[in-house]
Parts: sequence; C-alpha cells; structure tokens
Amino acid sequence: MSLTEIAGKIPVIRASGTNYGIGFTHGTSGRVQIGVSLDNLKAGVEKTTGHDWGMCRKIASAFIPAVRAMAPQYLEEIQGIADGAGYSFEDIFTLNCRTELGQQFSHNMGMNAETALHLAGGCSVVGLNHTRTASGTTMYGQNWDAPHSQIPTIVFMIVKQEGKPDIAWAGEAGMICRMAGMNSAGIGLGGNSLFTDAPIDFEGLPLQFAYRFIMDQYTFPDAVEAAVKSRVASNINFMVCGPEGEMVNLEMEYRGYGMLYMENGSICHANSYCHPKLPRPPYRETDWFPKDKLRSFRLAGLVGGLEGNQLSEKDLMDILSDHSVNYPTSICQHAEDFATLTSTVCDLNRKIMYVAVGNPCEGYMEVDPFTPQ
Repeated sequence: MSLTEIAGKIPVIRASGTNYGIGFTHGTSGRVQIGVSLDNLKAGVEKTTGHDWGMCRKIASAFIPAVRAMAPQYLEEIQGIADGAGYSFEDIFTLNCRTELGQQFSHNMGMNAETALHLAGGCSVVGLNHTRTASGTTMYGQNWDAPHSQIPTIVFMIVKQEGKPDIAWAGEAGMICRMAGMNSAGIGLGGNSLFTDAPIDFEGLPLQFAYRFIMDQYTFPDAVEAAVKSRVASNINFMVCGPEGEMVNLEMEYRGYGMLYMENGSICHANSYCHPKLPRPPYRETDWFPKDKLRSFRLAGLVGGLEGNQLSEKDLMDILSDHSVNYPTSICQHAEDFATLTSTVCDLNRKIMYVAVGNPCEGYMEVDPFTPQ
C-alpha cells in the first residue's frame, strides 16, 4: 500500500505547513506539470474562442473579491504555487478559474460553445454506503474525462494542513484542489460539470476553490453546508460522501441548488441534471452533449443493477471501467480527442484509495495516503 507504484507513473507531491508553504512546495515540485497546464489552457482558449490570455486573466480577476471574502488563505496558497513554479499570481489564479472561463466563453460562442464548455472536462461518479458493502465501509469512485493533452499535467497530491484535515487527490498540478479524492476525516468528494445557458456568478467561489472549501471540513454536514455556502460560480454537481454512510448529490445552478439523496445505499451522477426542478427558469440545460446523456443512463442502469450487501471496491471499479456499450464515449472513455485520464475509488472508513492513471480498464493501484511512508 505504499506510494512507490503510483510514483512510477505520476509525480507524488507531499506538501505541509501554512497555506503559503503548501503552495510553494506544490509549485516547486509540480513546476513542469503546471507549465503544461497553463500552455494547454492558453492554447485551448485561443483556439476555441479567439481570446488571448490577457482577457482570461481579466475575467478571472473578477473572482478575487469572492475568494478573499470567503477563504482568504487560499489566495496565500495560490501565491505560494505561483512563487514555487515561477509564474505570476494572476496566471495561477486564472488556471484555477478554468471551468468558469469555459462556461463564460460558451455563452457567445455559437457552434463552438460545445468545445469551449469541454474546457471543463467530463466525469462519472458512483458510491455505495456501508449497508451495501461486504466490508461494512462506505466507498465512492470517480472517473475524470478530459483531452489527452492533459495527461502530462497529472500529479498525486497529499496535503497536510494545520488545523484542518489532510487531503489526498489525483489531478492537474497547479490546482488548489480537485475532486476524486478524500480527506483524513473520511469526507469524499466527487464532481462533474453541468451545462446551462445561465451566467456564471462572480460572487461565488470558482470551482477549484469550492472543492477545497468542501474538503477542508471534518464532518459530512459541514461539508454539505460548505458546498452550498461556496455559492459556486459555475454549474456543477458535487457528490459529497461521509464515513457514516451518508451520500448526496448537490446539483448547483445559478444562485441555487437541488439536493438528491442516495437510493438503497447507492448513488451516482454524470454530466446531466437529475433534479426534476432544475435548472430553474428562465435558464435551461444545454443539449450539446447527447453522448453524455447516454453515459448518464448507462451509469444509473449499472448502479441500479447491483444486488445484495456483499459488494466491494471491485464492483465500483467494474462500473467505472465499463465500455460494453456506447464505446468509445462510454463510462470508461476512449474517444480520439477525449478520454478517461484518471479514476479513483476511495474507502472512506479504511482511508484507502485505489487509483488508475489512464483508463481504469487497465487496472488500479492501492494507496494509503495518510500513513507516513
């Protein structure tokens, strides 16, 4: 259960101390990967929208007051990442507003809106609580789907904080936090983008900051409350899971949300609204992604088909590795320009993670992120 195997595939970054110190270690250790992330975002925005990086930085700067009001310590961490990696604060802050840039640019993009929105990526999440597992533990899993160009950006982060839970996650370097991880209090967080024609909310936290706001909590109720209080700037579903077996989807929309509780000890979500009253008028869900709808249906069908109370992490891995239908845009995506780049399954009671770097059908590695190595 050591980190040796995963370190053979992607960098493992351990960061601790103050927020600035955590950021500086992150930036220093992930300098190369952060550079690729920035280059990818700059190229993606220019190609899909025609806007330059200066425009991106200007839009992102409008979120600084919201972050300063809710969690000013995160700005210190962004400065640490910037100083460690050798970039400006503005560059790293803008990188952490990637999802909001995609949703903002999509509103005026016409036929290129689909491409602009996919700057945010796509995902599938699934969970089982203790009433359904042979181990009596609660576990959840997530696929992160993104362009192949993001592969060189991936790191495994372990953050040891002062006065807050430790956090472990796999994702792009330079981000203050990502989904598809857990904290040392047993809080798990999944996420997937949702798409509407509503504006982004400049009074809310950008998504990556909202992820961190949630993962900084010790209890399930506090994590759910943090998700709502974040007033996340973009449309997103948060799947929040706790070690007691509670799991909910929080479908966030413009200045509102809907909550969906698990059914029969299981829960899942992909990139489509499921709450019957969302999104609220006058806004509507965009219909550019019918293949995402098919993935959502398939995910729900597989989860609904699970039987009994002797299930294990292997059952979640099998679902996340599925491409028996809808291939290559299946749950385990193998599309030419878009694929599943990481997959994680987390046991929230045993504090164990199973991590796949690349398509999950190629196998997972077991990781114990919070035990000193």
